[in-house]
Amino acid sequence: MTIEPPAHGEKESITGHYVGVEIEGVKHRVYYEEAGPEDGIPLLCQHTAGNHGHEWRHLLADEEITEHFRVIAYDLPHHGKSVPPTTEEWWTEDYTLTETTFAESIVSIADALELEDPVYMGSSIGGNIILQLGDWHPDRFRALIGLECGTHSPGYYLDWFHHPQVNIAEVSAYACWGLMAPHGPEAARRETMHLYEQGSTGLFRGDLYYYSVDHDYRNKLDQVDPECPVYVMNGEYDFATDPDDARAVAEGVGEMASAIEMTNIGHFPMSENPELFNAYIKVVLDEIRGEDVTIPERLTPEKVGVSVPEATTE
Repeated sequence: MTIEPPAHGEKESITGHYVGVEIEGVKHRVYYEEAGPEDGIPLLCQHTAGNHGHEWRHLLADEEITEHFRVIAYDLPHHGKSVPPTTEEWWTEDYTLTETTFAESIVSIADALELEDPVYMGSSIGGNIILQLGDWHPDRFRALIGLECGTHSPGYYLDWFHHPQVNIAEVSAYACWGLMAPHGPEAARRETMHLYEQGSTGLFRGDLYYYSVDHDYRNKLDQVDPECPVYVMNGEYDFATDPDDARAVAEGVGEMASAIEMTNIGHFPMSENPELFNAYIKVVLDEIRGEDVTIPERLTPEKVGVSVPEATTE
């Protein structure tokens, strides 16, 4: 089941804006969508590689979450509606996302929006970056939530992505299909693929440079010393970063970190099975806002009161 669309003529409470953001001395026009009270706890949401903030639309539409949180889902520069900067000749070189650019982009967006003590949450590349944020910006966030997070994710930065006979839109979409759990609604999984088919040539590969080459904390987890709680949440069906990877990250970071296994979920939790993921993340968000809750090390549909149909295979 997915969140129902609005009735004919009904407007959703989600609003979109552009904000000027300076990243590494370059001016950008960054698009973001938000929902929830202006004085709510800021919840900054980062999309996966080659995608954009629309992945988070079901979280933005969940009134139980936006009752307490100001949910903000942005498009990184070059992604979605955040087109490349007009102040630079960006077309003269391949787009390549590095760990320093990625981390500064997130912090600069938070600064531009004047977010005080925000929660950060991201998946895949957005999950991995919590290690850089916790290392380089230990006091900037209220909490760090890394979905599908690992210390190192080699093997995805591939030269043949540039080959003229490769339809990268279809390749990336069907690669993502295999990373999703078979329990999610087919419409939601197909939508996740659809979002991946919208990326420009080179975008997915450029993000995967960070994911598979630049990001490597295998021997540096002792440097990650954030002043906030860290939640590492990996899906049991994610073969790129599985629950054991989450446990390794949490153990290496130490007492501020918790590893949580999400059953019946794959690599794109917020879009492949939004009803189940929203139920899972509410437990964590309740703790962040001070509720007396117990977060199990292994989240299951039964523990959050969600009915999940039998897995389907195609």
